[in-house]
Formats: sequence, structure tokens, C-alpha cells
Amino acid sequence: FGFDRKPSEYVWFGIVAALFVRFFSHFMLIHGWGKGVSNYEINAFKNTTDHEKYLFVVPLLLLAPLFEEAINRGFIYKAFRGSYSIKASMALIVAWTANTHWGQYAHSWIAAFGLSMLTIVQCYLREKSDSLWDCILCHFTFNASLLFVSA
Repeated sequence: FGFDRKPSEYVWFGIVAALFVRFFSHFMLIHGWGKGVSNYEINAFKNTTDHEKYLFVVPLLLLAPLFEEAINRGFIYKAFRGSYSIKASMALIVAWTANTHWGQYAHSWIAAFGLSMLTIVQCYLREKSDSLWDCILCHFTFNASLLFVSA
């Protein structure tokens, strides 16, 4: 998985790409190009006070990127890459992401676009780096940026 390695020089590309995907998706939403997705964690975050907010932020920001990236890029993507090309492996991971985030994909084409683009960026990062930390920090940035655009 590369947890013992530091993030590579590509980590900044991942962080900037995650912010670009988030803010471009938000731009499309605020200009009425489609509908957004209601997110339980974000709604709960907005409706709580003080220290209770952290009960919602910790799983969203820390646990989801660690867990999902270990499985999706650390295990599944690497397994696909053992048998398929980069493009085929990325397509399979996008399909897997659509399956695991179906509520978002089915509800909003903007969410489907954003998650698919983020997935492609993360697969690219995994190709370029021996460390999973690049993908985790990209995912973390994407999730954390939601707190700012939805406030």
C-alpha cells in the first residue's frame, strides 16, 4: 500500500485537482446546470454546535479517505492493473465508485461527473506514486472542501 512511504511530488497535483473538481462542480450547481446531492454528514455538521461538529467531521475527513483509498486504490485498482491496461483499470474503478456511491450518481449528474473525475485523478496519482498517501490527501482535500462550499 505504500503507507510507509512519504507522499510524492504528485501530491500537490492531487490536492489542486481535488479543489478544482469540487469548485467546478459547485460552480455548475450554483449556476443551475443540475441538482446537487443532499449529504447527511454535511447537514448534520451545519445543524450542530461547537465540539459536536467534530463528531461528524472526523469520519468524513479522516476515516473515509483512509478506508476507501486502502481498498479502492491500494487493493482493487492494483489488482486490476495486474491484468488490464491503465484505461481499462480506471474505467473499472470508476464503475466500482459508481456502484459504491450509487445514491450520488443516480441523483445528480454533477455529482457523478465530480466523483468520476476525482476517481480518475486518484488512479493517476496511484500510477505515478508508490505511496497511497497522495490518494488519501487528495480524497481528504475533496471531502474537506465540501465544508467550505456548502457553508
